[in-house]
Amino acid sequence: MRENFTDKEWTTLLQEPSQVIIGVVLADRVDPVSFLQELKAGVAIVAEELQRKDIAGDLAPLLVSGIAELDAADPLKGEQLLLKKQFEILGLIQTFKSSKEGRDLAIAHLQKVGASLDTKVTGVQASEAKQWLMSVAVKVAEAYREGGILGLGSSRVSDKENEVLRKMSAALGVDY
Repeated sequence: MRENFTDKEWTTLLQEPSQVIIGVVLADRVDPVSFLQELKAGVAIVAEELQRKDIAGDLAPLLVSGIAELDAADPLKGEQLLLKKQFEILGLIQTFKSSKEGRDLAIAHLQKVGASLDTKVTGVQASEAKQWLMSVAVKVAEAYREGGILGLGSSRVSDKENEVLRKMSAALGVDY
């Protein structure tokens, strides 16, 4: 199935979990500590996804395998690799002029991925891969409680994160 995609398209697909993290962490204006904790949680969630053996479909497990191969080729392992990924995402985020620009670019990236999937694989394969990406996005959004004081009055997913998740699902053409 990898042969259905050009190298550029495949690279774009492999970058998608990082784009999902960017879109979600830039949804809210939070203090720097909360922002970094949410970013760290997002990177850890993607790392956990790479260990899963129960991901449905043909394409999503292939994507997971492709990302895992890239990680395996990196000389850093474990916590060092996770920290490197956090810094890579932070470096990319710093290139944006605003949080809105970062969110919009992440959503545009998802639109590109959705269109590529729709034309390169079967509808079922595309749907399964899109659903997996959305499940990652939701897990990232739920990883760090938003608002409140000392956890009181906080919510699992903020209104702004819900808005970004809706835009992501619309970009991919799946339900949220």
